[in-house]
Amino acid sequence: MIEVNAKPFRRLPVWIVVKRSFTYAWESRHILALPYAIYAAITIMADILIGYAADPGDNTPAYAVSAGEEIFAMAFAVGIHRYVLLGEVRPGLRFFRWDRHFLQYVLTALSLFLVGLMVLLVAIGLSKGQDLAANPGAMGFVTLFMMGMTVWVGLCLCRMSLMLPSAALGDNVAAKTIWRETMRNGFRIFAATLLAVAPFLIVQGALVRLYPSTEGLAGLASSGIQGLVVMVLIGLISPLQLIVLTTALSLQYDILVRGRGPAAQPA
Repeated sequence: MIEVNAKPFRRLPVWIVVKRSFTYAWESRHILALPYAIYAAITIMADILIGYAADPGDNTPAYAVSAGEEIFAMAFAVGIHRYVLLGEVRPGLRFFRWDRHFLQYVLTALSLFLVGLMVLLVAIGLSKGQDLAANPGAMGFVTLFMMGMTVWVGLCLCRMSLMLPSAALGDNVAAKTIWRETMRNGFRIFAATLLAVAPFLIVQGALVRLYPSTEGLAGLASSGIQGLVVMVLIGLISPLQLIVLTTALSLQYDILVRGRGPAAQPA
């Protein structure tokens, strides 16, 4: 387990992280172009398969294709983390990592998802314990409680998401160390992450709005050639989103946990 030299209670420079995430992706286009093209092709093919082979009575094939796409996404993310933080460059398909770092990354991502889901399920269970029929006034309390729990869980997951770069690098930084080094930065990590992905979400949303009557990829597939074009465009945008988001996580980890990267603002 490595020793970290970051000081607690530092403020993440949100705008610097967001700006650097985009500029770094652009400056590294000659390195990331081929892996991007490979992952974009996989994403587009997966979306087309899901859209055109959708069966209302059996979603198992769609789930299987989506799971395969997510696996490639995580293998790509591990390669990006290692490139950004270690300068590790592997050509073509070798950029996608399938080693022990990938396995640790998958397990970490799954653990974060399960912990968040468990906490929310507990919150839902507690809210259902309220006798709303006998006490209609409790509805407002339950609503506020659920909103507060959702925000709290989201901020906690934002902080603990820095375990993902640690897993990709094999640093094995303890969860309590991640929690300590990200103290008072939950909103800042959330803001940096949101700003990094916002442009892509806006463009994707605008593309989907071209066909407001459709639902999901199957709906786009039924829209003819225009729908296919939208699916391809979304498939080209999604890998860019992954590159920028993963770079942002890498920079946040570098600043707050490793104590490197752009200077953090003093608390």
